[in-house]
Amino acid sequence: MKRLFLAIVLLPVFASAQSGWWPGYAKSLGSVTKKLPLQNPAVGQIFKLIHADKGGVLGDEIVASGNVRATYRGYEISADAIRGNRKTQVFRLEGNGKLIGESETVTGNVIVVDFLNETFGFEDGRATLKPDRLEKKTAGDLYVKARSGAGTQADFTTEKGRFTFCDLESPHFELNYDTARILPGRRAELRQVRLEILKKTVLRIPMLVIPLNQNAPKYLPEVGQSVDEGYFVKTRISTPIRGEDYLDTRIDLMSKLGAGLGLEYNYSRPNLNGKLSAYTVTGGTKSRVISAQHQQKLGTGTLNFNTNYQVSDYLTAPGSTLWSTTGLYQLPWSNGTSRFSFTRYSNESSGFSSNNQIVGFADDHSIGGIASRIDVSMSSADSRISGGQPTKSERVDVRYGATATTRSFTAELLYQRSVPVGKSENFYSSSDVTPMLTLRTTAQQLFNAKVATFLPFSLEASVGELVNPSTTDRNKVTRVFIDFGFRRNDRRGDKLTFDWGSRIKQGIYSDDTAQYVLNYDANLNYKFARDSSISVNYGYLRGFGYTPLAIDSTGRNDAFSFDLNYKPSKTVTLSAQTGYDVFQSSVSEVPWQYVWLRSQWNPGNWLKLNASASYDTFNSAWSNLRLDADLRLGTTRLNVGARYDGLRSQWSGFNLLVDGFKTGKVSTNLLLDYNGYTKQFDSQHYQFIYNLHCTEAVFEIIDNQVGFRSGRTFAFFFRIKALPSGSGFGSGTRGQSIGGGYGFGD
Repeated sequence: MKRLFLAIVLLPVFASAQSGWWPGYAKSLGSVTKKLPLQNPAVGQIFKLIHADKGGVLGDEIVASGNVRATYRGYEISADAIRGNRKTQVFRLEGNGKLIGESETVTGNVIVVDFLNETFGFEDGRATLKPDRLEKKTAGDLYVKARSGAGTQADFTTEKGRFTFCDLESPHFELNYDTARILPGRRAELRQVRLEILKKTVLRIPMLVIPLNQNAPKYLPEVGQSVDEGYFVKTRISTPIRGEDYLDTRIDLMSKLGAGLGLEYNYSRPNLNGKLSAYTVTGGTKSRVISAQHQQKLGTGTLNFNTNYQVSDYLTAPGSTLWSTTGLYQLPWSNGTSRFSFTRYSNESSGFSSNNQIVGFADDHSIGGIASRIDVSMSSADSRISGGQPTKSERVDVRYGATATTRSFTAELLYQRSVPVGKSENFYSSSDVTPMLTLRTTAQQLFNAKVATFLPFSLEASVGELVNPSTTDRNKVTRVFIDFGFRRNDRRGDKLTFDWGSRIKQGIYSDDTAQYVLNYDANLNYKFARDSSISVNYGYLRGFGYTPLAIDSTGRNDAFSFDLNYKPSKTVTLSAQTGYDVFQSSVSEVPWQYVWLRSQWNPGNWLKLNASASYDTFNSAWSNLRLDADLRLGTTRLNVGARYDGLRSQWSGFNLLVDGFKTGKVSTNLLLDYNGYTKQFDSQHYQFIYNLHCTEAVFEIIDNQVGFRSGRTFAFFFRIKALPSGSGFGSGTRGQSIGGGYGFGD
């Protein structure tokens, strides 16, 4: 009964963690069966025989036996006997073989290593994979064993394998399989999979198919509860068909929605692969989802096709019918690429419907130093609202660009146009350019590095016809435009730095208008002590004249900003920031901007105190005060945060986080978020964890009183320590992190 109970509670653990750790396990399996451990930089690359009772090195051939120890290509090697060739770099280790890398050791009765291709096969092999080896997808070591393994870089098979995260000689749990086929970058196929708990098999799965990507689905039974589905049990069973094809059958039981039935056909051929899936819910909303993903080689090009059809999907769009389709055909050439694309999206619900479609062609080419691209697309959109007039629009968008670079300048030709087709309501486009020629250069291109160091300027000149999209008549305006700017950084010793620059833009338009824009800024920074500095920034921006084009319109700025950072000791940091707006002063407004003050005391890793305050110069009052403390005592972390609203003269919020408080085998985590305005706790999270060596029992109380789907939930589950697992602790109803001043999880 105890083993059965553990099996029931552990199943959701495996299922809930799959999306995060299966890709890491697949990589680890590849590590023990195919890819060598990381090299140790302290070990030499040249073969060196350290000890052998018999034999030695004869030319490129190596034959040694009797307590053999050697180093080669960043690895330590040991075995009862070694045979190898330094030219082919293939070695065979027989009897107690060990291959020791930087942080991992692979052992086996027989190990065949191909150092040239960085692969190996083995008999009776085992390995310990560290979290760093698994891209930190686990919090603990992964222990892998297999009787034998062989294959190539693209296809590797192992037999009689097992893995666990438990470090005991007799692990609390193991996942065993008869054969495993690894197709790197695609999937792993495990056959006759068995979950063993306390040396007893509690679950058998004929086949387990693991996609080797970040979007891996959950392949073990999943048990849980959700607002939409109620209590549920979800299963996925894989069945091999022919070749590399396999079929997934989904059977879900949900207390609120009834049964969910689905099929997913995965197919793969040398020149094509894809997936066809269908899923329906028998009760509740009777939602249906049908999708297809297809990729294939077509001639010298590649075709990608995706479609998704949803009818009242309870997860994404209840009460709506959605259909989206995308297609892309890419055809490479010797000097470029052509692309044909199609996109269609429709949405239909009670009282509303819409359809959007885009057909496009794009071509990139480089001929004789000239790079060009043309994009042509035709789009249509129509929508209907019950009781209202339907709207419909069609348009053709054309864009052509060509760029040529010489020693002195870069030339660019641009043409873009949006043309309505027929009668289109609410037609809008970006600025049309019909056409525009632009020349760009720098001091480095025109002269040399010496001139560029003294006066590092950039220059841009253009002439072209543009259409302002904000006008109804859409008349063309010819514009002659010049943009000249420079920037320098001058250093005076180790303490003083002066960074300054300026830019002037001049536009002349065919409607007898003109505008020039002045923009200059400077930054003066002075270091007066270790890790202490004061800086003054000034920025000026203003346009003179008139422009008929919205893209040339500019705002106005004339202001200083001041920044002080002072560190009187190693543990104390003081900061202050403010600004002075010259333009606001000229119009009799308050020129001084918000004053922000901050202090931090950090006597060590065990304590961090932070206080910050802002002064509202417009209301002449302290507007916000924030106090934060982060205390760490052993494994326990205490984080406290408080906020005071000076304008309302009240405490606006309080946070408390207790993380890792241990009493015996029980750890307690606590998170409280108090709202001073509403006089209530917005969030209360409690988590109690009981240590069971490689696993742990978790009881949670999550109470979120604000936001989407607010309320209180309870959860009790077991989880494997080394695997990341989902938990609502520390997250709000919108998935946002909540916590103290330094942030939950810092």
